[in-house]
Amino acid sequence: MPVNHFFDGFSPKPSVRRVNFWKGIILGALVGGLLVTTLFFYLAGNVLPQEQNGNGRAVPLPGLEQNRAGQILEITPEVKGYYMAVVKAAEEVSPSVVGISNFGVVMDFWGRSSLQERATGSGVIIDETGYIVTNYHVIENARELIVILSDGEELRAKVVGTDPPTDLAVLKIEKEGLPAAMLADSDLLRVGEPAIAIGNPLGLDFQQSVTLGVVSARERSITIQGQKFTFIQTDAAINDGNSGGALVNIFGQVIGINTAKIKIPGVEGMGFAIPANTVKEITRDLITQGRVERPWLGVYLSTLTPMDAQRFALHVQEGVLIRDVISGGPADKVGIIPLDVVIAIDGKKITDSGQLQELLYKAKVGQKMDITLIRGREELTLTVTLSKLPERME
Repeated sequence: MPVNHFFDGFSPKPSVRRVNFWKGIILGALVGGLLVTTLFFYLAGNVLPQEQNGNGRAVPLPGLEQNRAGQILEITPEVKGYYMAVVKAAEEVSPSVVGISNFGVVMDFWGRSSLQERATGSGVIIDETGYIVTNYHVIENARELIVILSDGEELRAKVVGTDPPTDLAVLKIEKEGLPAAMLADSDLLRVGEPAIAIGNPLGLDFQQSVTLGVVSARERSITIQGQKFTFIQTDAAINDGNSGGALVNIFGQVIGINTAKIKIPGVEGMGFAIPANTVKEITRDLITQGRVERPWLGVYLSTLTPMDAQRFALHVQEGVLIRDVISGGPADKVGIIPLDVVIAIDGKKITDSGQLQELLYKAKVGQKMDITLIRGREELTLTVTLSKLPERME
């Protein structure tokens, strides 16, 4: 007699086998019912969205039609709209986000030159007649630029204007009726609100990628060529190729143009975007005159701290410390030197670098400024004529 190892080494008789068969069915039904009931109450208490009242009892969430066990029967339009906000925002802006291929001259081993794709990035259509904003570093030194629309169409683009200090550039393609993105008022941003990054990370193979995060900070100041610029910080994933793409709010408005992330081992979720209001100002000048004329003092500066005053043996406790002076710049021409401390501009008291930068931002090229400073124990007033910020520093 064959041995059945599932039944302890013996095979039951036919009559016993039938009895055991029905016993198995009944036992299986009981066990299955118990498992289903347990799973149901677990989901009702732990997975389904619920709130608790003051007594700790679960109550249905507003906007959700639920039965007495907490099971969702229907989701109201209001709740569905909330959960679909990110989806709708991405669908709204994605057609306005384009891919950009930068072609340059590449030399091979034998010294022969050829035109090859050197880099890819992203851009955002800001006008239906074909104007596109992107990062300057995406199109820098390009011999030829190809824009890839969201439907896959490829078009040659020309550079309308660039502004390296803000890392912005405007391109133009010969096509009309394009889906232009709406730029938000970035001054109204709030820390913690959703931020959606749309672009082409790691090249066009990942075109129209969408990542989600929050606005980590509204104003992160970074000094570039002696000028202070403000960026939006976000933890939405921004990778190589996202540069020039859109940072979007849940209303489908562009709040910034993605430009960079911190690449330090152990540091994640620190990306930066150029605020939409800055984009509006710069692109307007680039489209109308092909460039941005920005006043320049020609110094590197910081707010004077008590530690600085002690370290450099300064005889002043507040003001703006001149850390370095750029040779040939406006400040250098009138004799301003490192470790001078600016205490007033045109008679207005200055206590931190932000005040000075704001005055410079509002000034015009060619404007004269009376700068009052402390040098050692002496107070001096020097008149500086602001010049245009150079495109490149030597």
